[in-house]
Amino acid sequence: MGTPPPTREGPFTRTVTVAATALLAGVAAILTVVVAPAPYELGTATTGDADLAASVREGIDDRTGYHGLSVAVVEPGPDGGSRVRTAGLGEVGDDGTPVTEDTPFASASVAKVLPGMILADMVDRGEVDLDTTVGALLPDLDFADPAVARITVEELATHTSGLSREETSLPETLWQFAAKRHPRPYDSVDAFLESVALDARVDPGTRGVNVYSNTGFSLLGHALAVRAGTDYAELARDRILGPLGMDDSRVWSEDDEVRPVVHDADRGGPLPLDHDVARAPQGGLTTTAADLGRLLAAMMDGSAPGAGAAEPVGPGDVERREQGLGWYVETLGERPITSHGGNATTNGHTAWIGYSGDRGAVVLSNTHRYSEDIGLRLLGVDEPSPDNVMGERVYGVATLLLALTPGAMALGFAARRRPGRLLRRSTDRLGLVSYGLGSAALLWYAHLAGFWHLVSPWAWVLGVYAALAAAVVGTLRWPDLPVARGRRPWIRGVRVAAASALALASMGLLAVL
Repeated sequence: MGTPPPTREGPFTRTVTVAATALLAGVAAILTVVVAPAPYELGTATTGDADLAASVREGIDDRTGYHGLSVAVVEPGPDGGSRVRTAGLGEVGDDGTPVTEDTPFASASVAKVLPGMILADMVDRGEVDLDTTVGALLPDLDFADPAVARITVEELATHTSGLSREETSLPETLWQFAAKRHPRPYDSVDAFLESVALDARVDPGTRGVNVYSNTGFSLLGHALAVRAGTDYAELARDRILGPLGMDDSRVWSEDDEVRPVVHDADRGGPLPLDHDVARAPQGGLTTTAADLGRLLAAMMDGSAPGAGAAEPVGPGDVERREQGLGWYVETLGERPITSHGGNATTNGHTAWIGYSGDRGAVVLSNTHRYSEDIGLRLLGVDEPSPDNVMGERVYGVATLLLALTPGAMALGFAARRRPGRLLRRSTDRLGLVSYGLGSAALLWYAHLAGFWHLVSPWAWVLGVYAALAAAVVGTLRWPDLPVARGRRPWIRGVRVAAASALALASMGLLAVL
């Protein structure tokens, strides 16, 4: 049986349809501008050292994307030692509370310096060697891939183990970017270790090559804790936090409820911070700029436990960067800088610590805009961080494509009268439905996951306008179109089902958030 011919409407019906469609499109356009992404801007509130706060503000060309910053500098003191100056800029939450030196912040991957320092300290004490293997530290685990058991602690601490960045799938990663939460929290450290034993695989092609691995650092921290006969949080307190007087810092543990307020720089509002104890070694540190300043001062004078972790032991992941145990040493502005950054772009916060010569800097942010360049300027370095440059390019281009492509594709299909290279079939009703649902779902994902401090929110508005134009054109053409074109019309039905699933997933994200 052939596809029944479409029915045609009279002039009056078509006029009503056009008027109703135009009215709805106008209302939708107004609502689009109202709900467009609105990045945070750094507020005027300032606490602590006024000169330090002023130098930070002077160095920020565009304050969009920041909400609250806590900074510290370590510099030579009048008595010949070091002194730490701190300042707070902007706000903690949405109630106007200013950032102070006591405001807790999430540290993101800056927390990775702790496992490296603990490892160096344990080597100094003769408790482990750099070639001690995972299997020797965790003898009760039966690894599905025997190569995991043969990984050394040095390989874990230098990102050369061959383990993947995360033990998550692509759909989980996409969900993580939109929801700003980790998709698969572990119930316990034991659950994490069992998952690694069952699922982790060593990639022979990347073993020995510096490939960043969050999984590797969580495994390192918990394996060292097992060797020490305690849990990782207690190990970090005993070996690093306690001896350095970092009394306001907490490594996430089963009984720790201290959680900082973090934000999404684009969507607005506080986020529920992940409190995944299993991932504590890779990013589970709640701290202050003053405490991290104490850590830097001790690293700079060599008095910190495990200070040798900052010594390079291999090549880094980019040019002019070497790898220590957890720490990086890179050359910027013709100066060696020992540092570590933390960019929790999927969980509303960033951090950076670093030192060069007799000067150190700390930057903590409660939004996901990069903070490395602020820290580098506090050290007197004008050259931008390669991580900042690459990250902003990638996330900016991805945001722009997510904003503009769905609506443009939908409009192109709705207006198409003949097949082309990109769109093999001319327009039909099922195609209009699938493109409409798909563009709506992708535009909402762009709203949630986009980096709108890098791309003007008007790009999203333009993308929605294109989708609305596609809806208007499709509505006007609807009476004259067949249900489906082609020899296999059922394919159109499959596309509609897939687009519907995308739309439902987007609505699910909205409900979760």
